[in-house]
Amino acid sequence: MNKSAVAAFIGFAFCSTPLIAQDDDGGMGEVVVTAQRISNSLSPISAGAFQPLSPPVIGLKRQADSAVRNIEIMSDSRDEVMRKREVQAMLLAAIDRAKQGGFSLVTGRLELVEVTRANWQDQFPELAGKAREDEDEDDDDDEDEDSAGYEDDGGTTVIRLRVKTKLDGSINNAQQKITNFVKSVPATGRSLIEQKGGLALTIINPDQYRDEIYRRIAAGAKHAVSFYGPDYGLEVNGLDSDVAWQQVSNTEVFLYIPYSFKVEK
Repeated sequence: MNKSAVAAFIGFAFCSTPLIAQDDDGGMGEVVVTAQRISNSLSPISAGAFQPLSPPVIGLKRQADSAVRNIEIMSDSRDEVMRKREVQAMLLAAIDRAKQGGFSLVTGRLELVEVTRANWQDQFPELAGKAREDEDEDDDDDEDEDSAGYEDDGGTTVIRLRVKTKLDGSINNAQQKITNFVKSVPATGRSLIEQKGGLALTIINPDQYRDEIYRRIAAGAKHAVSFYGPDYGLEVNGLDSDVAWQQVSNTEVFLYIPYSFKVEK
């Protein structure tokens, strides 16, 4: 029998990492939806961001779990030992204030790791006077302002991390909470803390939404084939792809699987 196929390939919008969830040991933890993928160009947190590729039509839109913003803690005291001591003191004060106020200090460009009194020396070994383990040189090429890091140029010691707050209102409310937190952290000597860049959103374990995305794709495909009559069938591809995500408003993310389907007789 000759087949007449109607292609209905929808949205092969493959996002580049870090917007793809790697499906391994039960899913990821909390991941960052980078501000570079904000689709609302009028948003104050999307200034300078490029317009993303269109995602598939069918997926799941939901409110993000948290908002994060990059911060730097620094000191420009003349003595390097003193600079490190002052940055350490302010970091520990920020950790304590965060715990008291319902915030978290985190590191990581994609999957977030909380910085605590128990692990801060592992996150910033140079600040603690330890040698950092050798890293793959290719990883260094991917470093950006979202990465945790330590730097001392001989005059200033800087560490970079993020502050995270639960998203339970508007994005402006989240920003104000973070600003108030930053202002509340006491300085030691010549140390100070500054916010950098704009806000980004986070989502906890994107792969937990896979079954709901499957249900929506199935319903959409079934609805599409209903227009062609009982002699037509349906083929769906790409359901084994990783869950991807994209920011679609100031507070919402769109989770999807890059799928396609075709209707054929």
